[in-house]
Amino acid sequence: MAGKRRSGLANDRRAYGSAIYCPITYIIMYNGNTNTSGNAPIDGSSPYGSGLTVTVLGNSGSPMLEKTGFAFSGWNTAANGTGISYNQGNTFIINANRTLYAQWTLLPTYTVTYDGNTSTSGNTPTDGSSPYISGSTVTVLGNSGSPVLEKTGYTFAGWNSASDGSGTDYLPTDTFTINADTTLYAQWILITYTVTYNGNTSTSGNTPTDSSSPYVSGSTVTVLGNSGSPVLEKNGYTFTSWNTEANGTGTDYLPTDTFTINADTILYAQWTLVTYTVTYDGNTNTSGNAPTDPSSAYISSSTVTVLGNSGSPVLEKTGYTFARWNTAFDGTGTSYIQGNTFTINADTTLYAQWTPVSPPPSTPTALFGVGGNQAAYILFTQVGTVTNYEYSTDNGATFLAFDPAQIYSPVEINYLSSDGLTRLTNGTVYTVKLKAVNSNGSSVESASVDVTPTITSLVSSSRIIYLDANNSSSYPGAGTTWTNLDSAGAYSATLNGSPTFDIITDPGNKYFEFNQGALTGQFAQINQAAAINPVVNSPFTIQMWVKINNIGSQGSLVSKVFGAPSYDGYALGYRTDNTLQLHENGASQVNYFTSVTGVLSSGWALYTANVQFGSGGGRKNKIFVNGRQVVNSTSNESGVPSPTQNMTFPTGFYGEGECSIGQFYYYNTELTPEQIIQNYDATKPRYI
Repeated sequence: MAGKRRSGLANDRRAYGSAIYCPITYIIMYNGNTNTSGNAPIDGSSPYGSGLTVTVLGNSGSPMLEKTGFAFSGWNTAANGTGISYNQGNTFIINANRTLYAQWTLLPTYTVTYDGNTSTSGNTPTDGSSPYISGSTVTVLGNSGSPVLEKTGYTFAGWNSASDGSGTDYLPTDTFTINADTTLYAQWILITYTVTYNGNTSTSGNTPTDSSSPYVSGSTVTVLGNSGSPVLEKNGYTFTSWNTEANGTGTDYLPTDTFTINADTILYAQWTLVTYTVTYDGNTNTSGNAPTDPSSAYISSSTVTVLGNSGSPVLEKTGYTFARWNTAFDGTGTSYIQGNTFTINADTTLYAQWTPVSPPPSTPTALFGVGGNQAAYILFTQVGTVTNYEYSTDNGATFLAFDPAQIYSPVEINYLSSDGLTRLTNGTVYTVKLKAVNSNGSSVESASVDVTPTITSLVSSSRIIYLDANNSSSYPGAGTTWTNLDSAGAYSATLNGSPTFDIITDPGNKYFEFNQGALTGQFAQINQAAAINPVVNSPFTIQMWVKINNIGSQGSLVSKVFGAPSYDGYALGYRTDNTLQLHENGASQVNYFTSVTGVLSSGWALYTANVQFGSGGGRKNKIFVNGRQVVNSTSNESGVPSPTQNMTFPTGFYGEGECSIGQFYYYNTELTPEQIIQNYDATKPRYI
């Protein structure tokens, strides 16, 4: 408020006559004292009241003070440093205006010297900025003396802080911070020239590498061959030589040629176009001419389109039809038909392949009909390969192919051949005929057989075991006993390992799941008893509805076999090659009866085994899948196994089966094919 008056205050002063006192203050100032750049700091607390404590600032102006060639060393109350010295953070009591002067300490200087280091002529450069203040940045000069440094047979390669190159390398314009006198020594590299090989449009392979390169100027170079690993290749071309020009207008060299090198040299691969022919061969034809390809010869790697049997006249062979071409006369090479293409990389001959003219398949014989519920099953004998059958339900008036195809006996007919839509009627007699079909056509129609569809039921005669997971009297849904519905409950099965009782997946068809996934040790066991122990020449039949859940692996379906070393007993199992096998051993270990391949599926199937020890009565061991017979072999085993082994399923001789099982039947007689089909038809609605 200095210099201004307030009327109220003046009136008060006049009224009371009192004096006004102002506090005494002092200023603290900082001085750069010959600095060459930057700003002195400003004390934000100045002015200070008399007697207060001042804390000295650092060199904290923005930017801070600097003086070329000097380092800041503190403050002093005198410019020449004869007063009181202070450093940042020191304190003093202020009783007067005070100026603090920056103090400066001279920095040392160092020289940079360049040394030719065995140069044979020229002068080293001189650094016009040397000497340098310690800590300065030095920019390295080039070989810029007048004249420049040279050394015979060598080229200048830069500088190094050690004459032998073991120090720090520097190239022109590199920088470093100097803190000592420094000598930079010229570094020299022997003048050499490289030989490089170039594939020059090669499509694969590697160029050779000259292990002697680089060469000293004036040396002799021996030209390499096409010796890379793998060698150079170019589709449609062959390697011929090297040339100093890619287009071949330079100097040409063959492998082992030599030349004197006085410059870096690139040798370019030279290529010559390759062509190949395509020839057609009648290959034992009896008439006609092979076609001629008008586009032959082809450039290597070109695409060839295969011709048909298009010579004039066309090729023919008596008793055969033309089928295709093949790169081998005996058909063991690559086959082609008209319009196929291939890439040619060699002269190629295509040989005509001939297929014998084949008649249609033979006619099915020995037809036998079995009636099912709105269905007819036809058993028959067939010779040769077929791909399907056609059937007639009206004595040959109409024929209809099975869809999907059926290729094994028995075939199952469900619909009238006249329309393929109307189901067969129970109690109606149908006169059925068959025709076999393959790629050569259809056979002559077969003799007829009469079939009457009827509602079927399980064969109960001679059955002594009947286990049914879907029948609550056989299994109520809990416990370890699977009760036999025959034989007053004798020969019931004990469930081991807690197999899963599945009532959810198909509520209308309850079943057990054994050894699913990682589970093991789950099986059903029927204790041995005289009624189920084999007797020589006394056949028995086992049937079971099973879904094999690990097709491609091996497992047991049913087993009554001792372990090593005897393996005494019998077992039915499935194998990794998609076959079924019956093991039978009473006195030896050599009786195995194996089905054809491809008889297994991942769905439900009724597996049937007719088993007999001994060949009495002309009977044979047989295996059926849903009524299709897949094994029919006479047993040479005259002995019977020990009776004391228990029956287990699905575990035993072939290992643990990963299976779902719904029903199990045991008959102490041989079921006929008709009876097997009857049981299949009666129970399949639950499974298929």
